[in-house]
Amino acid sequence: MDAVYICGSGFLVFAFFLRIPISFSVGMSAVLFALITDRIPLEALVHRMVMATESWPLMAIPFFVLMGIALNRGRSGNYLMDLANSLVGWFYGGLSAVMIAVNMFFGGCSGSAVADASSIGGVMIPEMIRRGYGKGYSAALNAASSTIGIIIPPSIPLILYAWVTEVSIRKLFLAGLIPGILVGMAQIAAAAFLGYKRKHYRAPFPSFTVVRPQLIKALPALFIPVIVMGGILAGVYTTTEAALIGAVYVIVIEIFFYRSFSLKALFKMFVESAKVSGVVLLLIATSLMLTYVIVVSRVPVALQATLVKYIPSGDLALLTITAMLLVIGCFLDLAPSLLIFTPIFYPFATNLGVDPIQLGVVITMVLGVGLFTPPVGQTLYISALIADAPIEVVGRDILWFLLAIVLVVLLVIFYLPTTLWMAAM
Repeated sequence: MDAVYICGSGFLVFAFFLRIPISFSVGMSAVLFALITDRIPLEALVHRMVMATESWPLMAIPFFVLMGIALNRGRSGNYLMDLANSLVGWFYGGLSAVMIAVNMFFGGCSGSAVADASSIGGVMIPEMIRRGYGKGYSAALNAASSTIGIIIPPSIPLILYAWVTEVSIRKLFLAGLIPGILVGMAQIAAAAFLGYKRKHYRAPFPSFTVVRPQLIKALPALFIPVIVMGGILAGVYTTTEAALIGAVYVIVIEIFFYRSFSLKALFKMFVESAKVSGVVLLLIATSLMLTYVIVVSRVPVALQATLVKYIPSGDLALLTITAMLLVIGCFLDLAPSLLIFTPIFYPFATNLGVDPIQLGVVITMVLGVGLFTPPVGQTLYISALIADAPIEVVGRDILWFLLAIVLVVLLVIFYLPTTLWMAAM
């Protein structure tokens, strides 16, 4: 277990005290272990780092990032918000249901919670504040509902989990579909309850003459999840090919149908996509160095030998992992948490009979909670900044939506068909 002490202490110093970026801190911790113990040659760490990027499934990440950026820059989002406002804006909760519904759709396109929080929040939060929902509530709802994007496929965290564990990406995407929809429905129910109590604004019940032109405008955008997921489900193309086809489709409809940006603007999106993808791939490469140290040091074996004495069943193992990751997610971002701790928890949970697909969905959902909980929560700070609201004010209302996610996590843990029914298709 000396790897835990050395790498953990090194990461604490590098990341928290010296404020070195996570991507570098993770790799430097692995190098520190190699230098102190002399058990692992530095050449082996470099070799692992290079191997990390030589993966066909990881090629899907840049294209999904590009697709999300194109959606955020184009007009699809505004047309979808107008359609969602007509369809669900008359529910109790009003614009709250609209924000959640749009986040559910964008979750099926971008797979990035931070991108959804900034793009959708930038449009919806000012409108909700203008309608009397309050700054704290509007920011809390945006911060929590944007995390649906990492559960509903295509999901970049699920791709990372599949890469680490060699589980089928297609099955993970299918497994995340029902839990993602349930999280959205649970949050809509919480928003409806609060909307009823607080008398939030509700849009009038729409007529067909109002919905029809909005549906026509939004129709090309509505086909995005169908094109991306339809081909994967039918076995026509792989996840990486689906990401490429989806990105090309979004660019084509935004340029030629909606005419929302030019070819010059498209080049800037390519550059931005390359920057974001480069950060993710660097984090993957350095995380594999640390994963190699953890595996060679037999940390998973030691952890299993310790915990198996007190945890006799798979359900209890999932509850234990959930509790630990809820705390970890408060201090460490989602991607490094997933890449570092999945190799540790995976053998422990699967040896107790936990299905790897169920484990992947649980880990992703639980770490997603860390995106809107302090002190690291990215969507929390983005939403509070957009709403110009203090964090403590936002935190009062965010507990309702945190509870909604936790309830769905418990359902996923104790009712296996929630994830495996779709994955078995």
